[in-house]
Amino acid sequence: MFIAYRPDQVYKNVGTRRQLFIDDDIVAVVKNVTRRMHAPEKHPSNPLIQRDKPWEVLPMFRGNTYGVQFDSQDSLYKCWYEDYYGAFSKPKSWNRDRVYYATSKDGIAWEKPALGKLEVDGRDTNACFSIPPYEWASCISVLQDPRESDPSRRYKVVYYKLSDAGKEPSDGTNGMSQNEVQGLGIAFSPDGVDWTPYDGNPIIPEWGGDVEVLTYDPLDEKYVLYGRYGGQSGSAHPDHDSWFAPVYPNVPAGMWGIRRRVYRLESEDCINWTDATLMFNPGPDDNVDDSYYCFVPWRAEEMHLGLLCVLHQVDNEMDIYLMHSRDGRDWNRFVTHRPFIPRGPAGSYDCVGVEMPIQPVEVGDELRFYYGGMSVPHDFWYLAEKQGLDLPEAHDPELVMNGHTLNLATLRRDGYVSFDAGIRDGYVETKPMFSASPGLFINGKCAQDGYIAVEVMDSWSNVWDGYSKGDCRPFSGDDVHHRATWSGGDTVNNIPGSIKLRFHLRNAELYGFQFAGA
Repeated sequence: MFIAYRPDQVYKNVGTRRQLFIDDDIVAVVKNVTRRMHAPEKHPSNPLIQRDKPWEVLPMFRGNTYGVQFDSQDSLYKCWYEDYYGAFSKPKSWNRDRVYYATSKDGIAWEKPALGKLEVDGRDTNACFSIPPYEWASCISVLQDPRESDPSRRYKVVYYKLSDAGKEPSDGTNGMSQNEVQGLGIAFSPDGVDWTPYDGNPIIPEWGGDVEVLTYDPLDEKYVLYGRYGGQSGSAHPDHDSWFAPVYPNVPAGMWGIRRRVYRLESEDCINWTDATLMFNPGPDDNVDDSYYCFVPWRAEEMHLGLLCVLHQVDNEMDIYLMHSRDGRDWNRFVTHRPFIPRGPAGSYDCVGVEMPIQPVEVGDELRFYYGGMSVPHDFWYLAEKQGLDLPEAHDPELVMNGHTLNLATLRRDGYVSFDAGIRDGYVETKPMFSASPGLFINGKCAQDGYIAVEVMDSWSNVWDGYSKGDCRPFSGDDVHHRATWSGGDTVNNIPGSIKLRFHLRNAELYGFQFAGA
């Protein structure tokens, strides 16, 4: 669904939808302001989940090997994460993994409950999937389905479906062989613990990529799947390096698809899917060694937002970038190309990589970003022996086993991007709009001597009596939902026709606004 200002109409009917300033859709003119992206604040309790059980070998919080959801029915945060317990076997097997389960009452302190499904060395574990009698699965993406009427299918998980042979030890340094992969599978659960694989698996037999992100769009009322559909192109020749093929920046004929790319598919029922459409392909705005690893979208009112995970292959580091769109197909990266959650300093839990294949969790006026942090490179450690790389993590498996963690960063509601003014007075003027709601609410933050004031105009910039900048009671605090008031009152739906707003600000951040009743 495309919701945006249309030049062929006199005004935009904004209703009660919150209007963000990530793009220029509602913006007519600005003066003495800058647009600034805000990084979420990392939680002091990080890392929240890490390897701390004797049966865990290599718990992974990567794109995509984990998921976090808040279950309002159970009043519980739930996390699923994969443990690649065969990564250090002899020979190595990247394809031997289990899915573990953790819970939290507050989303900060997590527990790993014994589930009675699998014992390892005589100990009951928190394993819930990719263990007998379930299907062998890898690269999970969990969805708590808001539209599902069948309680037994309230949770869904899609995964890289592996044959039983795929669980046998093999030389995993060349990735998964095609006879091990059996397409994309799906399973259902009433609670996220007890799973039932779909009898018709695989739902996409030709699926060949090891990244898949399952979401549901509440406005379009469709399931949306993003992933590396079809795998990477390459060659069966024994001398071909399938992990690090040469890059052809100008994409000559026959050399397509060397770098990782992201595709999009849609479904009405989560079983039958459309053909894959290429959505993200590295290009002129990227470095020659950049690959697009995974992408997760979500709705911020009428806007489509998302996080694109990019692998910088030479340095073997991961970053995530904020993307925005009006229609969910034509995506733009924020102008500064700065990572949304920056990597930490050397030696920290996320100094080498930040990944996030899941949507943020909204808690009151706070957005929670549960992201994976890496303190070891993406694949240096895994290929070190084969490629002769002399690295600490190649000689000390503990560095790798403890090098992937679940972490949290938080952001104010709609706090992605703001228009900021400094010591000079600035303003942001909107295009004409209409709403039948009485109140105007501001999402803003002011410095000690800062302010935000708003005046109401007609479509020709004539200020309505009683609604000028001088009539407005200036806002000087920090609030995601502050009601604007004037000497003329605190309602705006008594003004006839469409209106424009002009926000005046100094030493302040303006994130957005909303027309609402309360």
